[in-house]
Amino acid sequence: MAAASVKCYFDIVCPNSWMAIQALTARSHLFGELHFEPVCDFKIGILHNSNIWNQRRKVHNSRIWKKKNEVDEPLQQSEGFLRRIDERGKNVLILENFPQPPEDWKQIYRTAVSRGSIIPQLYLISIKQKFPDLYLKAINHIGNRLWVSKLPVHYGCHMSTVSRELGISFKNSEDIVARLSTPENRHILHNNCREAVELKLTEAPGIIATLDGGEVVKYDHIGHLLSIYNNFPNHHINEQDRLRN
Repeated sequence: MAAASVKCYFDIVCPNSWMAIQALTARSHLFGELHFEPVCDFKIGILHNSNIWNQRRKVHNSRIWKKKNEVDEPLQQSEGFLRRIDERGKNVLILENFPQPPEDWKQIYRTAVSRGSIIPQLYLISIKQKFPDLYLKAINHIGNRLWVSKLPVHYGCHMSTVSRELGISFKNSEDIVARLSTPENRHILHNNCREAVELKLTEAPGIIATLDGGEVVKYDHIGHLLSIYNNFPNHHINEQDRLRN
């Protein structure tokens, strides 16, 4: 059954998101519609952990009438479970026939996360609203800037440069950068992250396909989707390239 539409929740500073963007755009003819929604990888993790914690607290509160020694063990198990999620790693996704992440992807990723990865996502939200025709071009431009040219994307001045390189006028460019952190942009980013978590995504990228029959299918890895729709070679994870956040 063909995919009527595919939605990709991505964080441009995540190496796997960059790989997914390239793979999906190169195979866009396979899908009726292709949508990219900016999210913050770290925020998805926080919201996911929060949901688990709230579920555990509900269980605990329902048992509050029990003796303390009867609830100690499940609480300890839940706390250990949350710690394991907090320590989740980032695996680099290798896709055959596509450009691979640079060898120093770990350092690029660490630097982007430590300096705050929210700026490029807020910028892309602004571009999607104000210049929708430039949205996909902006995604690829920032991705190439970070992962190919290895140039920074962490601050507003970097986004000003990106705007000029995209052909946006100086006035419009400065207006976009000045309004990056508006409540409206942050609200959209938060809602995207919340929507991703409600779809059971735990990190970026997340791929959601809506089939012609209306069925919604989640793909944790882009290789799964492409292997189905284009006899794409199955992806594999390089276990030696695990990055602890």
